[in-house]
Amino acid sequence: MSSIVPVTLLFSDGVAHRLDVPCGKKIVEAASEAGLNLLTDCSNGQCGTCTAQLLSGTVEMEDYDAAILPDDDRDAGMVLPCVCRVTSACAVEFPYESAEALSEEPAPIDGEVIGVRQVASETMLLEVSIPDGIQFEPGQYVRIHPEGSDFHRSYSMANVPGSSRLEFFIRLVPDGAFSNWLTGAKAGDKVELSVPHGTFFLRDEDRPRLFVAGGTGVAPFLSMLRSMGDKARAQPTTLLIGARTPGHLFALEELEALRLALPHVQVRLAVEQDANADCHQGYATDLITALGLAPTTRVYLCGPPPMVEAGRRAAEAAGLPRQDVLCERFA
Repeated sequence: MSSIVPVTLLFSDGVAHRLDVPCGKKIVEAASEAGLNLLTDCSNGQCGTCTAQLLSGTVEMEDYDAAILPDDDRDAGMVLPCVCRVTSACAVEFPYESAEALSEEPAPIDGEVIGVRQVASETMLLEVSIPDGIQFEPGQYVRIHPEGSDFHRSYSMANVPGSSRLEFFIRLVPDGAFSNWLTGAKAGDKVELSVPHGTFFLRDEDRPRLFVAGGTGVAPFLSMLRSMGDKARAQPTTLLIGARTPGHLFALEELEALRLALPHVQVRLAVEQDANADCHQGYATDLITALGLAPTTRVYLCGPPPMVEAGRRAAEAAGLPRQDVLCERFA
């Protein structure tokens, strides 16, 4: 086996880049050395941001979270380039345009905490002010780096694009580095934000939509609903929200106001425990097959990996093609 093999990176706009890569080197590392910044976040197979399609050749996958890349996806050729080591000549296709990989990471955006409060069991609302409004696609996320810390975490904006006041709904994780910072954060604390990232955003399409959120996965859907223009408003949209208990639900008043303002939007709730008359007892994904979805429906899933995988299976059981399902997973 040659010590150097050709690797072709293909992007959704048709652009291809050929790299000569030493056997055993990770694809993301080889791309970075060639001046390409492939979309990635965790860099250890735990988030799915870098998911791509292996079109030919072979790679060796290091350990990764099987909930992020289920076996049937792996069998279909899906790979996580952040943990892929090249073993032979191969071609890999990415679901975004080459411009996203060619641009260098811009300088961080300076931000200041203007509010922190608990809005539900295990969920905090973090509000951050930035000097100028930030443009993004509804559903995208930024990385937040607290001043003086050695960590960052990624969270989706819940506000509309262009705002200088950003909202993040954040689940508290026991002994989590960011959670420990957040519980002690106060107005005036400084943070740095990355530019917006992610391919999970509201598509401009003339078709029905199904949004399915688990826990704080509601945040990107709030941004999508708040951002809907006249064309988007006219498309039937169903939002399913799942949580552990009624006390884990949040932003219900805002969602009700949006539902009244958007006549084609329906909102349904599901909780695993202590359901009341307004909630389904069980998982939000339980409701999918009974909705009678049109075959042209675009599905958006955002939540923990098991929920996302259950949603994908339910969408397929409802007769919807896998390529019409967009996923955003978080730990």
